[in-house]
Amino acid sequence: MAKYSRGPQTGLSAANRKELAAGYAAGVPLEELAKRFGVHRATVNRIATQAGLQARRVTLSDHRQLEAARLYAEGMTLREVAKRLNTGKDAVRAAAVANGVTIRKGIAVEN
Repeated sequence: MAKYSRGPQTGLSAANRKELAAGYAAGVPLEELAKRFGVHRATVNRIATQAGLQARRVTLSDHRQLEAARLYAEGMTLREVAKRLNTGKDAVRAAAVANGVTIRKGIAVEN
């Protein structure tokens, strides 16, 4: 069985990390960078942060903001809307609030 380490697990060379950071700084979409380098979106963010770059704020187009707000208002969870629109929960929350939708309290799951 393989042992897991807490060290960097991306397997990216220093040159690839530099290229990824340059793409991030140039505005290449997170999903595209993740796919290009074979890493998770969170890894892209981490490498960019380690390179001293400021984290991007996820924003949606006006049309997608309205759609996110509508879907959430109709009962979908933030996570469900985010998955459907291929974005993050924070972007969905911001879209809902910007469009006057009240954010529901999370429901605790009993074990």
